Amino acid sequence: MVKIGTGLFALLWVLCAAPLAAQNWNADVSDDGGYAGGFVIYPGLGMGFNCAARSVQNKPLMDTMWFESTVAPPYQFQITFDQNLVPSDRPQRSDIVMFVDQTGYRLPAMEWNELDGEWQVNLSMTDASIRALQTVTRLVLQVGSQAAWDIPVTGLGPALEQARQHCAATWLATGNPAPSGFGSITAAANPPVPQPQPGRFELPMQVQAYANQQCNGPAAIAPDALQAGDLDRDGVPDVVMNWRDVLCPGETLSGFCGAANCSIHVFLSSRGYANPWAMLGTGVGIVPHRSGALALDIGGTFSVCGQGACDTPWIWTGSEFEQVP
Repeated sequence: MVKIGTGLFALLWVLCAAPLAAQNWNADVSDDGGYAGGFVIYPGLGMGFNCAARSVQNKPLMDTMWFESTVAPPYQFQITFDQNLVPSDRPQRSDIVMFVDQTGYRLPAMEWNELDGEWQVNLSMTDASIRALQTVTRLVLQVGSQAAWDIPVTGLGPALEQARQHCAATWLATGNPAPSGFGSITAAANPPVPQPQPGRFELPMQVQAYANQQCNGPAAIAPDALQAGDLDRDGVPDVVMNWRDVLCPGETLSGFCGAANCSIHVFLSSRGYANPWAMLGTGVGIVPHRSGALALDIGGTFSVCGQGACDTPWIWTGSEFEQVP
């Protein structure tokens, strides 16, 4: 990271757009068995920080949300921007400067990831700019000569530290010692999240009947297609079925998948396992939510995730699934 003097800061102060409506930065941390991830997000901003450490559970990535994800190396944050903040009018940019209070830091060359639909650049967690962000009082993003943005900072420092500790604990637990200058790691690696085990419950006849109807014949539902958990909080397991592992008569590959994404259906006991909630994705997991409920974590390609469907878990509200940070 290149440090820049304060000469431009007065100019930026004039150029900056007004701050966005007051909200907070928050850290969304999880471990789906593929990766332990920390996502620092501000709703609607188009800028984020994330880290990902290979989970101690070491599940195959094909079985998790991380099937096609690009992750930063150990002890680094990946910083992302959408094209509303940083125009995607070229494949690479080296003209992005973050002014943290009155010190400017030029970001390394970043590339536009067409699949994810965002700019991505990796920075060490020991970088001076990351340390400065943990106590920042004003943050300005200078986009070459095109724009300057006054970025909200409420909650940014604590959220970065929460994500940093979450990922670092897992890196340490999986044999990746912290680099010099990282500081103490106070968090513990999350124990394996108890996941409902396929095949350990009796499949409701309504689910099999629905699959048979869609297949116009007997559907072969592999155990790996199924997950169970009380998503609607009525005390009875609900069923999540990924059609990637469901074959109709005569098929060798699921006919309910495209090039990458497959149909996923959620059958709720409170609705008699009828009229399943449908989505597309490369994968889905049942994960604990900080509210105490179980939630759905969806993974997919840009066609699924480009509008934020994979950014925040989905919780059943009693009438539909909604994203709840």
